[in-house]
Amino acid sequence: MKMLNNKVVAFMVTIILLLCGCSSHHLDEIDDPNPPDTTVYQPHVGLDPTVPLFKDYDKIVGYSLWRDVKIPDTNLTGVGYCYDYWEEHKHEASTFEELMALCEVPQELLAAMSTRNLILTCFMHPYLNLFYSYTNNYIGIMVAMGANCWQELMKRETGSSQLLDLYCELTYPTSSISSAQSAGLCYLDYKEKAAENPHKLSGLALTLMTAVDGNVFTSEQLKCLAGEFFRKIDNLYAADKGRYTYNTTIRFPFLLGAFIAYHYDQSLTPYELSLLYDFTGFQGMPGFDEETGRRFTPQNVSSALNIVTRSLERIEQGGLQISN
Repeated sequence: MKMLNNKVVAFMVTIILLLCGCSSHHLDEIDDPNPPDTTVYQPHVGLDPTVPLFKDYDKIVGYSLWRDVKIPDTNLTGVGYCYDYWEEHKHEASTFEELMALCEVPQELLAAMSTRNLILTCFMHPYLNLFYSYTNNYIGIMVAMGANCWQELMKRETGSSQLLDLYCELTYPTSSISSAQSAGLCYLDYKEKAAENPHKLSGLALTLMTAVDGNVFTSEQLKCLAGEFFRKIDNLYAADKGRYTYNTTIRFPFLLGAFIAYHYDQSLTPYELSLLYDFTGFQGMPGFDEETGRRFTPQNVSSALNIVTRSLERIEQGGLQISN
């Protein structure tokens, strides 16, 4: 890819216009009679891209991501899991914890399951979409990944590579999206589920972010993932027709791309690193971070999107020395 993908450029222009149209609403909500000048971006000092962006999240959700001890999985052939029990009994639950417990896969089935069937079981988990219920989508996806199927996948020798394979296999829906909360709870129905529910693929993008952040991919896998970023954007551009917005589906490929660029593009300047750091921290949305007092404007977002696309072009072309 010798030139920046024309569809990506056109799509970014649309995104920036959308952001400019919605950003005043975000800023007007800030109760601050003397907001600081947002035209001058003050970069962070001393950022270290080798430090995981999720490094403190295990304290919040109570488990660690992508642990080093891996289970050999080449000889596992067991079938996947259908969430029929959850469907039949979900109305009996009175708490979210009980709902999650109803989704747990029987341990004997889980231990024998092939990794391919395991990742499909994870994809079909009823609460993979849980991140949309959280202001911080990252915490939401990590709560969803607390399910025992995801915990098993993160221990598997080929878990991360098969997660990447599934993300590359699926595309965002291009036809009318079904409003039904569907019937498909079986791992064998994963293509049908992906074809009607764009949030499932966004959930996979978030789980891939945790894997990128955990430094589990090889150089070739990262190059593959960089190329997949452009294919996903092309897919969304072709399928858009007013269906997807930056505030919902479109930002997730860009956030995944920002994680890759931040950690692995060694040619980024401190200023560019800082923009990507805030872009991922604000989840790609203009707004105000109460904890740090930092504002992220539409102009910051447009700069970050340009950095992401150019970084991923370089990574895809193999022009970087990516070390694991």
